[in-house]
Amino acid sequence: MWAALAVMTCPCHLPILALALAGTTFGAFLWDHEGIAALGLSGLFLLCVLQAWRAFRRGS
Repeated sequence: MWAALAVMTCPCHLPILALALAGTTFGAFLWDHEGIAALGLSGLFLLCVLQAWRAFRRGS
């Protein structure tokens, strides 16, 4: 689960995510505040990668 969430929150997917959500309020927020969105996704991405790494090391 953590690895899948890390893939979805990878900051390199921000333009794809913004295009997929075009026409929605969240899509407009992403286009208007790309820097804030990139920082938020980067933090979430790092957290998910760390949690996935810990889970794989435990064998869960």
